[in-house]
Amino acid sequence: MSISALAWIFGGFETFKYVLIIFGFFISILIKEVNAKNEYLFYYNNGISKMQLFVYGFLMNFVFSMVLILFINVVLKLV
Repeated sequence: MSISALAWIFGGFETFKYVLIIFGFFISILIKEVNAKNEYLFYYNNGISKMQLFVYGFLMNFVFSMVLILFINVVLKLV
């Protein structure tokens, strides 16, 4: 999220939207893979593969980001 905030400060809202949806998720996955690679036991024990976890996580991030962007657009138009 901090990367997205920097994008908003230096690039404006248009840059923020793309960074939040795409790069923010992949950077968080990269940090998780580097710092805590072996902490996927809960998901493995429940029959969820790492790829399924990443795809589901990306889809949820995409939906959340789109809702957030719509909300921000509505607020900015009201102000």
